[in-house]
Amino acid sequence: MPFTNLNAIENDTDWQDETFQTAGVMSHNISVSGGGKTTDYSISASHLDQKGIVGGDKSRFKRTTAKLSVNSDVRDYLKVSTNVIFTNNRSKGINSFGLGSVLFNAVNIAPTINSNMDDISGTINLGAEVINPITQIEQTFNDYETNRLSGNFKADLEYLDGFTITGRYGFNYTNLNNREFFPIFNFGDNKIFNRTRNQVNQNHQEFYDYTFDIYNTIDKTFNDIHDFKFTTGMTVFRAHGEGLFGSRKDVPGNSFDFADIGTATGSGEDLTSDSFVSEARRLSYFGRLNYTFNDKYLLTAILRRDRSLRFGPKNQTGWFPSFSAGWIASEEDFFPDLDAVSYFKIRGSYGELGNDRIDDFLYLGLMQGEATYVLGDQQALTNGQAISSLPNPNVKWETAQKLNLGLDTELFNNQLSMTFDFYRNERKDLLIPNIPVSGIFGVAAPGAGGPTINAGTVVNKGYEGSVSYGKSIDDDWSFNFSYNFSTIDNEVTEVNGTDVIRGGQFGVGQLPPSRMQEGFPIGYFYGLKTDGIFQNQAEIDAHASQSGLGPDTKPGDLRFVDINNDGVVNADDRTYIGDPIPDVTMGLNLSISYKNFNFKAYSFANVGNEIVRNFERDQPNVNRLRYRLNRWTGEGSTNQHPRVTAGATSNKLFSDYYVEDGSFLRIQTLNLGYTLSDDLTTSLKLQNVKFYAKVDNVFTFTEYSGFDPTASSGAPIGGGIDPGFYPLPRTYSLGMNVKF
Repeated sequence: MPFTNLNAIENDTDWQDETFQTAGVMSHNISVSGGGKTTDYSISASHLDQKGIVGGDKSRFKRTTAKLSVNSDVRDYLKVSTNVIFTNNRSKGINSFGLGSVLFNAVNIAPTINSNMDDISGTINLGAEVINPITQIEQTFNDYETNRLSGNFKADLEYLDGFTITGRYGFNYTNLNNREFFPIFNFGDNKIFNRTRNQVNQNHQEFYDYTFDIYNTIDKTFNDIHDFKFTTGMTVFRAHGEGLFGSRKDVPGNSFDFADIGTATGSGEDLTSDSFVSEARRLSYFGRLNYTFNDKYLLTAILRRDRSLRFGPKNQTGWFPSFSAGWIASEEDFFPDLDAVSYFKIRGSYGELGNDRIDDFLYLGLMQGEATYVLGDQQALTNGQAISSLPNPNVKWETAQKLNLGLDTELFNNQLSMTFDFYRNERKDLLIPNIPVSGIFGVAAPGAGGPTINAGTVVNKGYEGSVSYGKSIDDDWSFNFSYNFSTIDNEVTEVNGTDVIRGGQFGVGQLPPSRMQEGFPIGYFYGLKTDGIFQNQAEIDAHASQSGLGPDTKPGDLRFVDINNDGVVNADDRTYIGDPIPDVTMGLNLSISYKNFNFKAYSFANVGNEIVRNFERDQPNVNRLRYRLNRWTGEGSTNQHPRVTAGATSNKLFSDYYVEDGSFLRIQTLNLGYTLSDDLTTSLKLQNVKFYAKVDNVFTFTEYSGFDPTASSGAPIGGGIDPGFYPLPRTYSLGMNVKF
């Protein structure tokens, strides 16, 4: 026991209450629009200022946006338009991801420590990682600024009746200026966050891309029943980026106010720099044919040829066809004359699309890593460069092949509409970065990494559907109800280069918990399977030996299943223990109007997915989740939660004990609005005035013990593992919309 006298405990700190706070959000929007006979315009601007629910001003976000749109019919045969938008983002951030994050520390630090104690030396031993999260926030200093200018210009020239040529140019320019400061500070004895010298990091990055489209469209109708629309064209895409990074130690005054590489005094290895240049280009040709016969038979065919410089010379080109067809059966003369059915359509489609969203030049071995060499007669250690990610000259396009069969119908004078689809989406040559390989290839060095490969094939299939019903009961009452769902069955059908690709992280130093393997969902959880708790020594003696897991098994420990029945439980007995992909997702919308009042509600749900609880620190004296109160304390006490011990135990190994049901139902939005009457707005010389009150992220019904059941890195192999993510806030809003 860390405390021999419980009466001597002076503090009872609720660290979550100390860490979380109510944060203000202010949002303003204004727009002006107008125009004449041939030209119209719109100008708008907005400003958002939001503090964080963790960190407050230290995780603040500001966004200012300005937008201009102009459309003009220069001549009867020539139309031009432009849209330009500028955005400035200023933000500060805290460590909100993974081991060592603010919330990780808030969950694990002991409540016996005072929240004002910056240096927790001399208190209860919490290991090297856990520190005061409030102090961690206070000692976090950074400033991130992003400026982005985006726009497009479009011109349509009808040079003959039904013949139109279109040119479109779109661009994005992004400028990033980031600064981080790590001050001298002592969080406690032997803490990994301690710094005896301060450091400033700065970087400046610029990215520019443009897309130029030019295409010709022939739109003709023959005999009033044959509608043809044929489009051919090309697209040119180019993206360029460059950045400069610098780091230096010894900032004067140990202050963020002076945190600049130019003012810091460190020299030699205390001053480092780096830079990059990226270049990506893609050239595409495409053709599309739309044909409609008698307004009831529909056909579309598309063929694309894409070439990307992100792949090696032999794999740059890909061909991607698509086809779709539809039949509006309700337009047929033989269709039953039913008052209830106003529209009925059957449709189907098959298409292929390519994906080249990977880093540049992965087919080449670039010298971007770090290395130390032994050089010269004196055999001196010299810092230099080494290969970064291992090259893969055979990397090529990832291809998505999607089949879709569906129907649409509208009933009862379009009051009720329904859609239903079956889909099968096969992603071939899936692009997965940083594939683990043997350390003999040098991938463990700083800046190095595994290759990006076409890892295999994944198939998603299932059903999608939606139903919507809306009705005006009388002049005062109306409502609309809509529901949608989607099922998904995910399976890896092929893995290239190896039998299994591993990924993800659980705890410290444990085997990867996620896998990509043929016959299983991508990123499924792979670990030990449990079968209750050993209640006494006799049960241990009668069970397969768990000596292959390390520490001696004792009563109160988890009972692991001997999957291969060889009489010993070890790493070979790991098996499928969960899937981060939900079986079903669904959403529900409701809107009710009464006179000038309007109420809207939106909710959605995931069903059938698992999530890994990975925010508990493996130290004997850290704080515990509430379920530990129901731990095993003696024979017959429980068969669910193992004993608590400061000694070595296999209970900490990754198993289904740490895998929880991630299903949830979330009431996402409740919105109540009131619109002033026309008589009142007219007297005020206004067009429309609306007041509203809204709540976002209202409540989540779930059995998951963490902050958010949707917590995930999004990685295809390693997603669904929660190391203590920044949670979604519940937001209360009051607002007013005024139209002049």
